Order: sequence, then C-alpha cells, then structure tokens
Amino acid sequence: MAVAITHSGKIGPNSIIQTIAALREAYGPGESGAILVRGGSADLLDRMPTAMVDEREFHTLAQLLVDQIGGEHAGHILKRAGQLTAEYLLQNRIPRPIQLLLRALPPWLGLRLLLPAINKNAWTFAGSGAFEYTSSGRPYVSIANRRLSDAPELAAAVCSYYKGTFEHLLRTLVDRRVALWENSCQAQGGHACVYQIV
Repeated sequence: MAVAITHSGKIGPNSIIQTIAALREAYGPGESGAILVRGGSADLLDRMPTAMVDEREFHTLAQLLVDQIGGEHAGHILKRAGQLTAEYLLQNRIPRPIQLLLRALPPWLGLRLLLPAINKNAWTFAGSGAFEYTSSGRPYVSIANRRLSDAPELAAAVCSYYKGTFEHLLRTLVDRRVALWENSCQAQGGHACVYQIV
C-alpha cells in the first residue's frame, strides 16, 4: 500500500480544461457557453488555465454543472472529462516505450508497475486530498478529500472525474477488460472514494 498526501490544494489544469471540452462535446459551443454564463463562469469561455490551479476552482466548476444540468448529467460530463484527461496523459506525459512495455506485460505485472507511477504523480491531481492504492491481493485505488465530505452531489461529480481518468488509463495500459467498482464513496458518507480494480 502507498499513500500520497499533499496540502497545497493545487491540481493540474486539465481538470478544468477537459471538463470544458467534455461540456462542449455534449452540449455544443452555444449551449455549453450559456451554461457557463448562467453559472457565473463566463470567463472560462475565453481563457483556459495553463498552470496548476487551486482545486477549489475545479470544485466550483463541478458544482456549477451540478446546479445547472443536474447531478446525473454533471457526472456524465465529469467522467468524460476524466477520460479526456487520461488521453492527454497518454499523448503527452507517458512515454510511448513505457506504454508499449506495460501493454506487453501480464495485467497483474503491468498494474504493479503503473500504480506506483500514478502514486508518484498524485500531487498533480490529489490536491489537499490523499491518494492510496494497492496492487496486490484485491487491487484498488482510492482518493479522499475533506473538502468534499459535506457536499454529496459535488463529491459524486468529482468522483466521476477520477473514475473516468483511472479506468481509461488502466484499460489502455493494463487490460482493456478492466473495470472499477466503487466500494465506498464520499458522496454516500464514506471516508474516501475506493475503486476496486476488477
């Protein structure tokens, strides 16, 4: 088991960039723009972050979506944003030779190599929260953030983002049949969102 905890509250800009991309993909430029304007984030129509952002900016955007289009639809948008974030990582952050190596390995071994690498970079997505994993026995990944503990709809939307990211990475690099089953969720009072890897 390994744990990465940070206290800066900063996360990568893809949390926002890809959420806007997923919103536009689902609603088109016109309606997605109207959603942002109604939610008070018209500034995101003209500028995207280029550096690490305060995690609260991502949470604010996720809450905006929950308020404007409902929790279920917000969850779909955030899950897609997670998939797009994973695609960005595959194209820009994970070297091609490493990807080929992981795909060539037995899934259990690929998992044992990939999860520590994700943990090493957890500071880029965990913010003030904690990332935890195990690659043996019943493998899982989990992420917890105290700032989501009292906001169940927001927690559910943000959890969808992380599930989309982790699942897409694992399906691409380890085994296309991988699925993540959520055993615990902060949206339902759990201390963390825990995803069993099956």
